[in-house]
Amino acid sequence: MNRKITLAALLLIVLSSISFGQILTPSKWKVELSKKEFKAGEVIDIVFKATIDKTWHLYSNDFDPELGPILIEFDFEKNASYERIGNVKPINAKKHYDKIWEGEVSYFENTAEMRQQIKIKSLPLKIVGTFEYQTCSDKSGQCVMGDDEFDITYPAN
Repeated sequence: MNRKITLAALLLIVLSSISFGQILTPSKWKVELSKKEFKAGEVIDIVFKATIDKTWHLYSNDFDPELGPILIEFDFEKNASYERIGNVKPINAKKHYDKIWEGEVSYFENTAEMRQQIKIKSLPLKIVGTFEYQTCSDKSGQCVMGDDEFDITYPAN
């Protein structure tokens, strides 16, 4: 009898630790180039697309960082094969005055798209970097930090 109770208690502890150990990833990312084929001298975009779970939103990068929410931030490793033109720009982000943050914020729901324009200087093209972002739940108020990396080579090896 004691053996069954001990086994049941152990099983309950293992199952509860598994359920608390889940990592939330309410934003799933894909990074691609705006053109499938190109040559040196052309200007193209690096396209960052996210699918965002229902009842969640992803903060953009085009509002005052002093407000409080974490803006999405991109970091590109330098490479002689391309030159960045400007900064990463959000495409069709929503804006509204947020009472909690006491200011206008910019965010995405359901899907997000951000673009970085680049000039191709030489081939092969090699683009490597990382980005960090914050996704928050409209339902629970919970916010989750996320990060991802990208590594694009053209032509592919």
